[in-house]
Amino acid sequence: MTTAVVTGAGGFIGGHLCARLVADGWTVSVITRGAAPANTHKLNVAVDAGSNALALEFQAVEVVYHLAGLAHEGIADSNAGDLQDLNVVGTVSVVKAAVEAGVPAVVWLSSIKVLGDVSADPFRPDDPYQPGNAYAQSKMAAELSLADACTGNTRVAIVRPPLVYGEGVRGNYLKMLRWAAFGLPLPLARATAPRSLVGVANLCDLLVRLGRQGVGVFHVADPQDVSVSALLTELASLFGRRSRLFGVSPGILQSLTPAAGQQAVYSRLFDPLQVDQSKTCHTLDWHPPFEAREQMEAMVKWFQLQR
Repeated sequence: MTTAVVTGAGGFIGGHLCARLVADGWTVSVITRGAAPANTHKLNVAVDAGSNALALEFQAVEVVYHLAGLAHEGIADSNAGDLQDLNVVGTVSVVKAAVEAGVPAVVWLSSIKVLGDVSADPFRPDDPYQPGNAYAQSKMAAELSLADACTGNTRVAIVRPPLVYGEGVRGNYLKMLRWAAFGLPLPLARATAPRSLVGVANLCDLLVRLGRQGVGVFHVADPQDVSVSALLTELASLFGRRSRLFGVSPGILQSLTPAAGQQAVYSRLFDPLQVDQSKTCHTLDWHPPFEAREQMEAMVKWFQLQR
């Protein structure tokens, strides 16, 4: 039986990972501000308790999954100090604690955004950093800081996902779900740039694999990329609705967005962002086991139950 600690277990990805680990027979302890997920044990410590306090809780643990941190959708209500404390200092503290406790493996969730918001070619793990906002800069800083923390026999795997979706999704993907569910007309028929996404089931499958093997940086995505227009059309179909997208020149929309402070929104809709995960697949002999449609079907059913 494998033992793990999951930080950020109360979050969207953390909840799914805990459920997967428990289903696989792992013994799971969690660090979370809220209630512990089903069949897990909540540790009486916080991520910001310091490496010494954390190391005491990591004794006899085989894998630490570090998912806690300020999520991308939270940056509007945060400041540079929050990002530094949660995403950089907190990450280094967790890794140092794992090293001190002799934990064999740490798996940490970074973000593909450390490489930028637009990809001329699919992003590879060794591409140069080009973070576009404060959130991405904090993830980059944490990645760079881990070079000093990764000592001893603890192996560290860094995972850079693109936008993650699935049951319980939040942020921008939840907004798209609402648009599709209500059948709202949207000027996005020309939003045809390829975008990499990853379903939470595929992400968790990789995280479980990395708990057993792998060191370094790993990219992950669903088997096929999708455009925003194709995604909204697919979601509308799953809701039993006809897509009501119409075409407006992207140039016109782009000219309107700076005044509203929404240039980043335009980029997420119309610019390509693709992830090259060939190194992950080759190194680990792993491929995403779930197709996007089956993951979207489960997510739509979840969404309908919430309404």
